[in-house]
Amino acid sequence: MLRILNLTLVFIAATIFYWLGLIVFAPLELSVNMMLAFSIIIAVMLPQRYGYTFAFFSGLFLDFLGTSLFGSHALAFTVLMVLFYQVRDKIDFKECIPQMVITGMLNVLFIFIFGLLSKVFTGFFVWQGWKDLIFSSIVLGLIMPIFYNITAKFLIFDVLKRVNEN
Repeated sequence: MLRILNLTLVFIAATIFYWLGLIVFAPLELSVNMMLAFSIIIAVMLPQRYGYTFAFFSGLFLDFLGTSLFGSHALAFTVLMVLFYQVRDKIDFKECIPQMVITGMLNVLFIFIFGLLSKVFTGFFVWQGWKDLIFSSIVLGLIMPIFYNITAKFLIFDVLKRVNEN
């Protein structure tokens, strides 16, 4: 029960950062995907069942908020977590540079997966432009170490941290 409560609190924190990101980056016409960053963090720190669940519900949350194809965020986040878990053990994610690079690359991949899902189901490739592709990936990569450290310190105080041992 404490694990679910802790994941719920991380989700609430991710939602708060998502809204702050909208306020800060919307005037710059960037859509920095904070929910993706927190999904990656959960995938780094916890086993697959938690990472997939967190990513799916984060994507579903974005689907409820947006006007895009319903389920596309949830599917794209889950597909990204499947890909991420394939390489997770090969990456030293405790260092800042790998956090930034992997997060930026996953954001670029997310934008293409999201566009392809739209193309498959609606016939139109959703493209937000080169500016959003490049700069949102860079910004998300740059702020990822901050999110990682906040979440790592938050999870240290809970039994959720010990779940990696199981």
